[in-house]
Amino acid sequence: MSFRPLPVLTFFTLVSLVILVLLGNWQYRRFSEKMALDKAPIAWTTIDGNVVPGSEAMVYSYTDGSAAWRRVVAIDTGEEIVFTPLEVLYQVDPPQPCLGPDCGAGMRFAARGLYQNPRGRNAFTGTDSPETGIFYTLDPAVLGALLPAEDAARVHGRVFEPDTIQLTENGRSMAGENPFARARPDSELPPQRHFGYAITWWGLAMALLGVYLAFHYQKGRLRFRKGSDA
Repeated sequence: MSFRPLPVLTFFTLVSLVILVLLGNWQYRRFSEKMALDKAPIAWTTIDGNVVPGSEAMVYSYTDGSAAWRRVVAIDTGEEIVFTPLEVLYQVDPPQPCLGPDCGAGMRFAARGLYQNPRGRNAFTGTDSPETGIFYTLDPAVLGALLPAEDAARVHGRVFEPDTIQLTENGRSMAGENPFARARPDSELPPQRHFGYAITWWGLAMALLGVYLAFHYQKGRLRFRKGSDA
């Protein structure tokens, strides 16, 4: 085999290959970390208290590739007030929350679950409508505006996600596993997406190497010889 590489092209090709491989390795590490997090045991806790009347809201969410709305209420545990979802409704249009001071009065709530940080906003987050009980981010600091001032001051900064929840789709409702009750926030990219990105970066590195070798072969700088020269 005879190979006479072009110096400048070889330099930039090597730099690009290193970058592409490193990007692939980084995405694969993210894939491995999130897979391990999904398999790790969850430190469950419990909550027990009364629903704060008039605290119900509908919060837009996105899970498992589907648009959904979550029926959220505030729970008064006696020590603090915690916002928690009661139901996930798989539909595009916002359902009508129960509004008024009597909504939720006398209801008690007890469940096992875990606390999660509030969902952040981004450039595509819709505009909240507190007067109609429609929100586009599950943030206790924002939902606390529905409560009287003395209750808003006691709101817990994190959201309680019960491990089981009411799931409603196409008019049918049933209790099931809460898709948001996981150690890894649902708003993050799923691990499979990182694996796909890793394959993409590595594939680009292989393609670049193939183009580099093909270019040298076409220019006569790469030759494969069979047998010995005469």
